[in-house]
Amino acid sequence: MIFDTDVAAQLADERAAKRRQYVLGSTRARWGLIVVGMVLLVSVRLVGIVPISWRFVAVALSLFAAANYGMARLARDAYRPWYPALNLALGAAVLSAILFGLGPTGHVLAATYLIAPVQATLYLGRRDAWGALGLNLAGFAVVTLLRIGGGGWAWGLFMQESLVLLFVAAAVIPLLGDMVARLRATRASLARLERGDLTIQAADPELDEIGYLGVSVARTAAGIAEIVHAVQAQAQDLAAMAQQLAASAQQLQASAQEVAAHAQELAAGTQRQRDLITSGRAETSANETIAASLHSSAREAERDIGEMARQAGEHSDSITRANSLLVTVVGHLDRVATAVTTLERGAREIGKLVDGITRIASQTDLLALNAAIEAARAGERGLGFKVVATEVRRLAEQAARAADEVRARTAATASSIGAVLHAMQEGRQAATTVESASTTVAAALDGIRQHLDTILAFATAFAAATDAQARRTREVDARLGQAAEIAAVAATTAGQTSAAVEQQIASLTELTTTSQHLSEAAARLSDAMRRFQLPDARPAS
Repeated sequence: MIFDTDVAAQLADERAAKRRQYVLGSTRARWGLIVVGMVLLVSVRLVGIVPISWRFVAVALSLFAAANYGMARLARDAYRPWYPALNLALGAAVLSAILFGLGPTGHVLAATYLIAPVQATLYLGRRDAWGALGLNLAGFAVVTLLRIGGGGWAWGLFMQESLVLLFVAAAVIPLLGDMVARLRATRASLARLERGDLTIQAADPELDEIGYLGVSVARTAAGIAEIVHAVQAQAQDLAAMAQQLAASAQQLQASAQEVAAHAQELAAGTQRQRDLITSGRAETSANETIAASLHSSAREAERDIGEMARQAGEHSDSITRANSLLVTVVGHLDRVATAVTTLERGAREIGKLVDGITRIASQTDLLALNAAIEAARAGERGLGFKVVATEVRRLAEQAARAADEVRARTAATASSIGAVLHAMQEGRQAATTVESASTTVAAALDGIRQHLDTILAFATAFAAATDAQARRTREVDARLGQAAEIAAVAATTAGQTSAAVEQQIASLTELTTTSQHLSEAAARLSDAMRRFQLPDARPAS
C-alpha cells in the first residue's frame, strides 16, 4: 500500500508537470503559427486574392500576440488547472481568425483544427482532446457564420467538413488515447520498480510493442527479484560468518592479552629485582665508604660541637635584639594604621560632598531646562535668557560629569586605602608572630647547647661500630653480584616472550577490526536490500 500511494503521488506530480509543459510548449509553438498566419494574410492581401483590410491583420495579430504573451507569463509564473482549457481556447481563436482572414478559400485549412485535439490527446487526455475539438468546431461555426453568403462558405460545406473532422477525430483520438493509457500503465510499473517494488506483473494483454514493453519490465523486475533474493541470503550468511569470526578473534585476543599481562608482570618483576640488586650493591659500596669516613668524622665532631655551642649563644643574643626591634616596628604600624583610618573617613566625607554636588548639578540642570522653556515662551525677548540657560545647563552637565569622575576616583582611593590598612594589619600580625617565634628559638638554642655533650659521647661509640659494619658490607656486595647475573638472564627471557605476545595481540586486533567492518558491511547490504518489495514466493529459475 505504501508503494501504491507513493507511485500515485509521483504519477500525479508527473501529470501536473506534463500539463504545465504542454501549455508552455504550445505557447512557444503558437508564435510560429502567428508568424505563419501573418505572412499568409499579408501575402493573400498583396496578391489580391482576398480584399482583407490591413487594419484587421494588424489588430488581430497584435491581440493574439498579446494574448499569447500573457498566456506564457501565466504558465511560467504559476500554474492553475484551468490553464490548458484557456490555452486550447486561445489556439482555436487564432486558427479561426486566420481562416476568416483567408476569405472564401479559408475553409480548405479546416484540417488544421485537428492539430490541437491530437496534441491534447498525447499530453492532456481524451476528455481534453474532445474539448479541444469542440472549441475548434465552435470557432469554425463562428467563422462560417461571419463568412456565410460571401462566396465559398456555406452551412452545407461546414457540415461536411465538420463531419470529416469528427470522423477523423473518432478514429485518431481513441487510438492515441489508448496508446497513452497503456504507456501510462507501463510508466506506473516502471515507477514502482524505481521505488523498489519487484512484485509488478505484465498487465497489458496486447502483443504489440507496448505490450512487449510491459512484459520486458515484468521480466526485468523478476530478474532483479532473484538477484535481490540471492544477495539477501548471501548478506545474511556473510553477517553470521563475520559475527562468528569476530567472536573467535575477540576470545583469542582476550587470551593473548592475559598471557601478555602475565609476561609483562614477570618482566616487570625481574626488572625490579635487577634494579633492587643494583641499588643494593651501590648502597653497600657507599656504606663501606661512609663507614670509613664516619670514623674520622666522629673525631672532628667534638671540636665542631664546641663551636656550635658558642655560635648558639651568639645567635640567642641576636634574636633578643631582633625581638626588641619588632616591638618597635609594631608600635609604628599601629600609628600608621590610625592615620590611614582617618584618611579613609576623609575619603567617605569627600564622597558625601560629591553626592551633594551631583544633586546641585541635577537641580541646576532642571532649573536651566525650566528657564529654557520660559525663554521659548517669551519669544524674541527671551533669546538672551535662553542662551544663558543653555550655558548654565551645559555647566551643570559638566559639573555632574566631574562629580562622577571625582566619585569614581574617591572610590578607587578608598579601595586602595582599605587594601593598605589590611596589609598593615597583616604585617602587624606577622611581626607579632615573628616575635613569639624568636622567643621560642632562643629557648630552643639553650636546649641545643645542653644536648651537644650527649651527641659527642654518641659519636665516639659510633666510630667503633663502623669498622664492623664495613666488613659485613663487603660480604653482602659479593652475594648481590651473583644474584644480579641470574636476574639479567630472567629479564631477557621475559622481554622476548612479551614481544612475541604483543605481536600476536596486534594481529588479533587487526583481525577483530576486519571482522567488525565485514559485519557492518553485511548489515548495510541487508538494509539496502530491504528497500525492495519482493514477491512472497521466490521466482522459479
